[in-house]
Amino acid sequence: MMEYGTIDTSATLNSTEVGQSGDARNSMVHFTSRWLVGSIPEGVMLISVVLNSMAAGVMFIFSNTIMPALAALEAKEGIMAMNTINDIILNPFFFVVFFGGLISAFPAFRMWKNPGEYSVPARYYGVATTVVFFFGNFMVTGTQNVPMNNELLAVDPDSDEGAAYWEDTYLTSWVAWNTARGIFATLSALLGALCLTFMAKGK
Repeated sequence: MMEYGTIDTSATLNSTEVGQSGDARNSMVHFTSRWLVGSIPEGVMLISVVLNSMAAGVMFIFSNTIMPALAALEAKEGIMAMNTINDIILNPFFFVVFFGGLISAFPAFRMWKNPGEYSVPARYYGVATTVVFFFGNFMVTGTQNVPMNNELLAVDPDSDEGAAYWEDTYLTSWVAWNTARGIFATLSALLGALCLTFMAKGK
């Protein structure tokens, strides 16, 4: 019951709370869009860039450090060490890092289906980063590096044939293809970063 001559403070407080809640949400949206990402596709593309960069780093360390170190060992020791690495490295975390960059396909598809929301450069860079990573890393890995890994596992480390395969094929062809896919992963990360830049600028 309201008494005459008094003020209904509950309604005033409720409206104030609603206003403060709305201001907080608006502030969070403003902070997120200005300092982080402005949409889910942008967030996914950012994750893709990070994963592509990490994949490129893995391949760089192999070509630059690990393989030269193994090449300095006796053939038998190098073969056994590489087979051990190939066995240990196959784990869920590795697969996420190594191939997770393909999630760029989601924002690329989203932008292509909604051309009015994103600029032409953003859409083309989105497709480019996905295609480059798919063919340059995923396909190269499956058609070149993995088959050579399987062949290395099948050879006898103590045999002359095994040593010849290690020295004449694996340490040359495998490393060359690994370096190539590292370059493609780096290029894909750069294209993804460019895409992200134009996505943030809007139409």
